[in-house]
Amino acid sequence: MSFTPDISIQLTESRQKTLLQDPELVAMIDACMANDRSAQAQLYKRYYGKMMSLCMRYVRNRDDAMSVLNYGFLKVFKSLSTYHYNGSFDGWIHRIVYNSIIDQLRSNMREMKTSELTEATETISNSSSGLQNLMAEDLYKLLDELPDSTRIVFNMFAIEGYKHEEIAERLNISAGTSKWHVNQARTILKSLLTQDHQAS
Repeated sequence: MSFTPDISIQLTESRQKTLLQDPELVAMIDACMANDRSAQAQLYKRYYGKMMSLCMRYVRNRDDAMSVLNYGFLKVFKSLSTYHYNGSFDGWIHRIVYNSIIDQLRSNMREMKTSELTEATETISNSSSGLQNLMAEDLYKLLDELPDSTRIVFNMFAIEGYKHEEIAERLNISAGTSKWHVNQARTILKSLLTQDHQAS
C-alpha cells in the first residue's frame, strides 16, 4: 500500500519555513487573503518596483504598463489561495504578472503580418557569443529602440529564457517568425552598439 503525503501537512511545513524566513510576508499574505485593503496596499508597494520594471520591458508606454501591472496584481490577489509556499513568493508573483503581460500582448501579436516575414536561416541560441556580448552591454537601455513585436519576442527569448516553440505557442505565431524577430533584434542591437562605440 503506497503512502500519499498529506497536502495540508506539506503546506503547513512550507508555510512554517517561510514564516521563519519572512514573518512579515506571511502575515501580509494572510491579511490579503482576508481582503484587508491595507495589507493589499502594502503587498502592492513591496513588489511594485520589480513588477513595473518587468512590465516596462514589454510595454513601452508607462500608462499602458501601469494598466497591465494593475491587471496582474488583480490576478495575484484573486489567486493567493493557490499559493502553497512551494517556491519563492517573488517567483510566484513574477509568473502571474508575466502571464498577464503576455495575455495583453497576444492580441497585438495576432495583427502581425507574418506573411511578410521570411524564415530565419541562422540558428540562434542562448550560448551565442553575439547574444552574450549584447547582454553584457547593458542591453536594457537599447531595447526601446526595437520595434514592438521584435522587442516582445526578444525579451521572451533572451531574457525570460523561452524557446522559440514556446514563444510561438504563447503568442500564436510560428517558430520561424519567432526566430526572425530574434535575428532582427540582434542585427538592430549590434548596429546600435557599433554606433555607440564609434560615438564614444
